[in-house]
Amino acid sequence: MGQVQHSEAPSDSVVEFSESVAIAADTARVWRALTVPSEVVVWDTGVAGPIEIASDYPQPGQTTRWRYELGPIRLTLHDCPVEVAEGKTFRSRIRLGPFGFDETYSLDQRAQADGTPGTQLTAKLLLWSDVRLLGGFLTRWIGRPTAASVVRHSLEAIREHCETRT
Repeated sequence: MGQVQHSEAPSDSVVEFSESVAIAADTARVWRALTVPSEVVVWDTGVAGPIEIASDYPQPGQTTRWRYELGPIRLTLHDCPVEVAEGKTFRSRIRLGPFGFDETYSLDQRAQADGTPGTQLTAKLLLWSDVRLLGGFLTRWIGRPTAASVVRHSLEAIREHCETRT
């Protein structure tokens, strides 16, 4: 598979944020939703399908490409898993258009009120743009609001997917 250079985040224009959702499903179910490509394309409203993906995805060091649609804009999302701890942590370096992301999903098994297993899923993102001169502006005023909205919708979509499909 081809290698894409994923630059380090420039420290002066990085925005960090996180979102979290409680899911009425165990961590194994949520992990499958995050890591099985055929499930990702169901819940992730931006992912239209894989372009290049390894059969043993996700593994640290892989480079994966997905077709991504942000409204009418068609892009290629470059996904490079960095840390994969099954059922616990899935961290990737992502390139999408002019933006870079360090995205970490953390899964925490928690019993629900009725005693059945549940999962607290948290997405933490570091966001930046490599665009010279305008990078900080793009990150703060365009990238962050767009990314935060996409992450909120994605977490809700994962929740719905895991709670309605076994």
